[in-house]
Amino acid sequence: MTVCGMATAQTAEDTVYVFKADQPDFLQAPCDTASADYADDLIQWMWGKSQRNTPRGAQASYESRWTQDATRHIMAEALGLDTINDEKTPAMARLLWKIHNTGDQCTANTKERYMRTRPFVQMGEGLWAQWDTDFLRTNGSYPSGHTGFGWAAALVFAEMWPELQDTILRRGFQFGENRVITGAHYQSDVTAGYMCAAASVARAHTNPELEKDILAARAEYAQLKGLSVDYDPAAKAGVPLGEKILNDPVDTASYRYISDITHYWNRKPLRDTPRGKRAAVEAEYSTAMVAKVFGEAMDIKITQEQTPAIWALLDTVLQKSSETVDRLKEIRFRKRPFVQLNEPSFVPGDEEKERGKSSFPSGHTSLGWSEALVMAEVAPEKQDTILRRGYEYGENRMIVGYHWFTDIEATRQLASAFIANMHAGEGFREMIRRAREEYLQQPSKVQAVRSQDSTTGRTYSLSGAQVPETTRGIVIRDGHKMVR
Repeated sequence: MTVCGMATAQTAEDTVYVFKADQPDFLQAPCDTASADYADDLIQWMWGKSQRNTPRGAQASYESRWTQDATRHIMAEALGLDTINDEKTPAMARLLWKIHNTGDQCTANTKERYMRTRPFVQMGEGLWAQWDTDFLRTNGSYPSGHTGFGWAAALVFAEMWPELQDTILRRGFQFGENRVITGAHYQSDVTAGYMCAAASVARAHTNPELEKDILAARAEYAQLKGLSVDYDPAAKAGVPLGEKILNDPVDTASYRYISDITHYWNRKPLRDTPRGKRAAVEAEYSTAMVAKVFGEAMDIKITQEQTPAIWALLDTVLQKSSETVDRLKEIRFRKRPFVQLNEPSFVPGDEEKERGKSSFPSGHTSLGWSEALVMAEVAPEKQDTILRRGYEYGENRMIVGYHWFTDIEATRQLASAFIANMHAGEGFREMIRRAREEYLQQPSKVQAVRSQDSTTGRTYSLSGAQVPETTRGIVIRDGHKMVR
């Protein structure tokens, strides 16, 4: 018997890169209908309905399938292939099978905790998409599961073949957006699904099998395209082009501008709180600041002298993040909130130099989220704390009045995209390995990864990847290091 073309006799390790118990779990609770933030969900729900009787709506309906057929369809289309299956493309099929299943699980813990009512139920409407079933009525809306596995697949396949990253990532982005059009999810569910997927892919990178499968799929695709098996698609690929992956920024003529205004006024009162003061302090854009922020999250002190490998990794990500964001700012200009509304910001010292710069995308948000994804890979033991701080780093920018809500939301997807691009190069992966080794050498910081407790019965390497019982050397079992 097979499911989606893969044999059901496979072991659990052959079906996912990250077990459910190991998945990052860091998101805050979803907004409810009494919250001012619900304005964006309501506005986007109405936008989604307006798209249904259009070609875009037909696409959303057709791609509503939950099975791997959906991800096979969008990834094959993006790669210019007729199909991805076991017979014609076994390496790509294996990679897609495992990352689909990993992404499918990445939203599960949060979904089960909150069990948010879906839009079509909340609004007293029927199901719209052709492949959705009444099962959705009692299944939680937050975060979006479709978005989780679709965006996870897009990130990994963009890493596999970065020359086509913009096309691959645009299709993955639209796959999540589909769920707003069908009425199966709110916009905030989809946004959370993108974040869950990116975090899950970061954790998947601690499993050596992911890198092996990506390289095997890359060689297979190169051969299909008549290229040498050692062809490097990362050599000519520049930074991801946000204008091709994301939607254009919201302007004052858009209904969604109401969402931006609502979020602005909802966050402004935080300025007179400890949270607001922290946001102002963290406005400093530097390697030293992200070292402080994520050092606290990782429970270590990060300095250029004491932790040179981690510092170098943080600095490299900062430089690449700036390059990705700055080029998009130049072609997608948007006024910052404090400029548009002619109000003082909460970081007055930055106003003069930042006044004429674009609000879209948010450089700080890109920096915070991209550093969080990489540091979660360096220290999976602390992944939830790290990811939560990376999320808050972007939220800071609404509090201080330098970015709109929709700028921040879109920028996290751009940050995820450029981290996938960075992973495509062996040099970056080696930097992460060195940073991981350095982290493990810090006093009292060698800990078992979150799922390595006495209930799992599994054995792990120090990098956090599950290994066979026959593995010899230093391993972690039942939450403790041991030599075998």
